[in-house]
Amino acid sequence: MTPLQSFLSLLVLAATVALGVYMMIKYSLPKDLTDEQRQWLKFPRNAEDVQHLSIILESYVSQHYYQVMACFIVTYVSMQAFAIPGSVMLSVLGGALFKFWIGIAVVLFCAGFGSLCCYSISYYLGHPIVEKHLKDRIAKLQVKIDAKRDQLFFYFAFLRVTPFVPNWFMNVASPHLGIPVLIFFFGTLVGVLPNTLVTVQAGVTLAALASPDDFTLLTPQNIIMTVVICICLLMPIVLHRNAEDPLATPKPTDEETDPLSRV
Repeated sequence: MTPLQSFLSLLVLAATVALGVYMMIKYSLPKDLTDEQRQWLKFPRNAEDVQHLSIILESYVSQHYYQVMACFIVTYVSMQAFAIPGSVMLSVLGGALFKFWIGIAVVLFCAGFGSLCCYSISYYLGHPIVEKHLKDRIAKLQVKIDAKRDQLFFYFAFLRVTPFVPNWFMNVASPHLGIPVLIFFFGTLVGVLPNTLVTVQAGVTLAALASPDDFTLLTPQNIIMTVVICICLLMPIVLHRNAEDPLATPKPTDEETDPLSRV
């Protein structure tokens, strides 16, 4: 395919998925809402949106739990599949709707499977666009990946944890870098775990603030979560000692900068 054909194919696929998600949400979420409540029935962009949306859906979730979960999963996976920003607030909403442990499981699944969908779309439909617009960045990263083939999982997990390479770029570039599917999927789960812990717990806290009598800070879940976050934040150091930007231009050696050193 040419880049134009690739773009049109992606556009048709994205439009089809967006229509399906819209119809699913429209006929699955509650309709008997007041005008004041209806203004908050939208995609959450900030913490205030999440808090009001979780309050509106609180009683509805208790009666239609799996229906709401299905809408959440389909929306989250679709956004990840097409590298659409906004998944952070969805992760917070996941914590508010499904509480900590189930929220962690759901958000991790959505992030991993959604990234895998993006990987597949890039592999089958996006190659002409990637070749045209991301060729130089992929070439730089390819050198680093090839040098770490013997410890590829740990290096890939390191890249997902650290902010050196954007998540959307890793999702799009990985199939063209020769990253195997299993390493990509499980490395992604490791990479998004710290952020997932933080955002889901933030959602749990927001939901608790709507009911002050139920709010408490020193719970066993919060203590365990804090310990796990500390461990996850140390993972980049454990996975890779020399932290460097894999997309950065290599620094010249002494011989390249000083011609007399060759003599």
